Amino acid sequence: MPPSAKRASRARREPRKAATSNADTSPGDVDVEDSSPSRPAKRPDIDLPEQVQEDEDPPAPNDDQLVSQITQHLRSQEVQASKDHANVIHEAKGDGVKAYAKVAAQDWTFYITKLNVNIGRAPETSHNSQTVGSDEDESYVHIDLGPSKMVSREHATISFDSKDEKWFLHVKGRNGAKVDSQPVKAGQAHPLTSGEVIEIGNVEMMFVLPSEITPLTVHPIYLQRAGVSVHTPQSRTSRRQPLIAPAPPEYKRPGTPPSAQSTAKSPAASTPAVMVGANGVDLSQDENQHIKPQYSYAQMITQAILNAPDGKLNLNGIYTYIMNTYAYYRHQ
Repeated sequence: MPPSAKRASRARREPRKAATSNADTSPGDVDVEDSSPSRPAKRPDIDLPEQVQEDEDPPAPNDDQLVSQITQHLRSQEVQASKDHANVIHEAKGDGVKAYAKVAAQDWTFYITKLNVNIGRAPETSHNSQTVGSDEDESYVHIDLGPSKMVSREHATISFDSKDEKWFLHVKGRNGAKVDSQPVKAGQAHPLTSGEVIEIGNVEMMFVLPSEITPLTVHPIYLQRAGVSVHTPQSRTSRRQPLIAPAPPEYKRPGTPPSAQSTAKSPAASTPAVMVGANGVDLSQDENQHIKPQYSYAQMITQAILNAPDGKLNLNGIYTYIMNTYAYYRHQ
């Protein structure tokens, strides 16, 4: 009897020993041990950090990066503008260009520093001649899309309308133009917004306003062409210095709150009034640099022009005035 009890005790201990040792086990023992769900064995395969990364959206490009991506996929051909305004020229000069806006193509960029810019085809003699006309001339071609005969001598203009406070594309050439693939016929004018793509003579170029003031809005067809998600946020603010000049006072736009208008009564146009915010604060003071003016980009240009003694003001004058008038832009 005692020996048999000893055997039973030894038999009971053998499964425990098999479970805690590396000794060979019978197929029956393996089945018993693995018969439960294998969740514990799969847990190491669950990688929570990767799952979180999948849920997070990839970082969206800022406006400068987005413009660069899209312009690389715009239609292009060899034109004079690609020589006159090549990107390599701007890169060699470095940053710091002050402009109202820019027209960006695949390999060239034209910075708009005047309120009226001509697009067309300059006479061939002007390319061969050493004497180049002044860009102040009304007929001067700022953006030369020659030598293609599809482009007229005076094909279109990009100009700022101080009444409507908008930039317009005025088409003159018989072959017309396109804006975001929609035709604009000769004699028609199209109000431009930042991010719209102009096509003239099979050359596509994007009209871009400073991202610090005007959000970039790009048509989905150009986003898809560049392989950019249609849902990519397009109004990211760049930390670079504003490309354009902000604006001045004494401009009374219908609907503007009286508290935001100039309160100075001096008739001397050369002595600009102090811009006052909605809360009655002086927006020119450094202590108010955190307050962004409620005026739009177009309004500020209009204000600057109307504040000038003769109603004319160059880009540098507008830029200087805005820096002096708004601490917000002065400290950007």
